[in-house]
Amino acid sequence: MTTERRKFEHIRICLEEDVQSKYNYLNDVSFVHFALPEINFDEIDTTVKIFGKKLSFPLFISAMTGGTDEALKINKAIAKACQATGIGMGLGSQRAMIEDPSLTYTYDVRKYAKSILIIGNIGLPQFIKGYTEKEARYAVREINADMLAVHLNSLQEASQPEGDLFFKGGILILKKLKEKLDFPLIAKETGAGISKETAGHLKFLDGIDVAGLGGTSWSAVEYYRSNDHKETVKKLWNWGIPTPLSIAECKSIGIKTIIGSGGVRSGFDIAKCVSLGAKACGIALPFLKMAVEEDVKGIVREIETMKREFKIAMFLNSCLSVDDLKNKPLLFTGELSTLMKQRGMDFQYFNYR
Repeated sequence: MTTERRKFEHIRICLEEDVQSKYNYLNDVSFVHFALPEINFDEIDTTVKIFGKKLSFPLFISAMTGGTDEALKINKAIAKACQATGIGMGLGSQRAMIEDPSLTYTYDVRKYAKSILIIGNIGLPQFIKGYTEKEARYAVREINADMLAVHLNSLQEASQPEGDLFFKGGILILKKLKEKLDFPLIAKETGAGISKETAGHLKFLDGIDVAGLGGTSWSAVEYYRSNDHKETVKKLWNWGIPTPLSIAECKSIGIKTIIGSGGVRSGFDIAKCVSLGAKACGIALPFLKMAVEEDVKGIVREIETMKREFKIAMFLNSCLSVDDLKNKPLLFTGELSTLMKQRGMDFQYFNYR
C-alpha cells in the first residue's frame, strides 16, 4: 500500500471509529484553588515564546496528515485558524512528499499562515533506512517550516502490517542530524509517551514532544486497518506512559523544552501540563472533523474557548504569566497517582511548592 493511501485510511478511521485511549490520565490531575487570587483577570498575559516564535497561549495543533488532496484541505483549514488565533501548527509525516515531490503542495501552508510556528515531521525509521540531513532540510525549507520533529512511532509501526521496524542506531543518527542542521530539532512520540530513561538519551535535542498515553491510540487506528494479528494489536490499544507522568519525568531530568500532547482536551488540561513542566501543548483529534469540513470559523471558536479556559485556570491560580503556573501546587488521584508513586515521583514537590 502506498504512503498516500495509508494516510487517507488514517483520516477516515479517526473520523469514523473510536480511536482514543480508554483512560485520560489528565483527569487525575487537579489544582489547589486560590480563593483570593489578588490579580485582575484582564492583566493576565497568556503568551509564550517557543523555538523563537510567540504564541498567543501555549497551544499548537499537532501533526495530523499530509500527502493527499484531503490532507491539503485539512492542513489549509488548520493553518488559517492557527494564523487567526496566533498559535502554532505541526504537519503530518512528510515521507509522502519526499517519496513523491508532486505531493509537496499538500503540506505547503505557509501562504495561509505567514507568521505562525510551523513544525515539519519525518519518522525516525526513514533516517535509519537512509534519509540524511538532505531530506531533513528539504522537508523544512521546501514548505518554509521553522523546525523539524522526528517522530518515534515504534508502537504504531509494530501495529502496522507494513510497519517499518527499524530503530537500531537511532540515537546516534539523531545526534549526527542535530550537529548538521541549522534549525531546531525535536523528538516526538505518537501516543505512547517518553520515559525519563529515553529522555535522558535525547537531551542533546532542542526539545521533546511527549505525546503520551491518554489521547488518540495509533494502535487503535491500526486495529481497524488490521486483518492479520488483529487481537494482538488490540492488546496494544492502551500501551504507553500517561501524558502527565511523561511530562513530569522529562522535567525531572532537565529537559528544557517539553511539549505536552496526548489527551489534552481543554484549556484547563493545557494549564495542568504547563504546571507539570510543559512549555506548550499539542492537540489534534478534536479539530479533525472541523478541519475535514474546512470549518475555519469552528476551529477558531474552539481555540478561543480553550484560550479562555486556560486564562481562567491562570486566574484561579493567581498567575499573571504562564511561567507562574509552574510554581503552583498540584494534586494527583486515581491510576495516575499509583503510577507516579511506582516511578518515584516526589509528591511533596508538586503538593507544597
